[in-house]
Amino acid sequence: MRTRRLVPVAVAIVGLAAIVIGVRQGLVHVAPGYEGTITTGWGGDLNHEERLLSRLGLVGVGGAIAALRWRRLAVVPVATGGVVLFYALRAVLHYAVDPGLYVEVSAYGGRTEFVLGAEPVLLVGGGALLVVAGVVGWRAHLDRSDCGGIAATPSTR
Repeated sequence: MRTRRLVPVAVAIVGLAAIVIGVRQGLVHVAPGYEGTITTGWGGDLNHEERLLSRLGLVGVGGAIAALRWRRLAVVPVATGGVVLFYALRAVLHYAVDPGLYVEVSAYGGRTEFVLGAEPVLLVGGGALLVVAGVVGWRAHLDRSDCGGIAATPSTR
């Protein structure tokens, strides 16, 4: 079935959507029941890293499309998904160490608690979907029997 070949592209597009939505969410929030706000130093535009993550997702989709024709390019969504996963892990570890997540910390207005926002969850989901798209794209070439006239099964000589 030829529509099965488009599965890696569809998975990569869903991963891109998760990344684009994720970078527009907050990384940390004040926990419910606590007073306080988180003030950032920027006016709401995406910073350099967030724009880079969105572009990496787009490159991953391009790699999934190119993997329909050239099997080796299936490593592109795997690599871009790995970079997105690394960024999410690095950002969470940064806030987990200082000032601490899910523990009360001293703030200007008193005691407060910080919790993870939706950004790291969506980035991990999007990065994982890009990796899955690359793996499925790689394996799709193994399952095809129309390999340019060469049989997909070994000969019985």
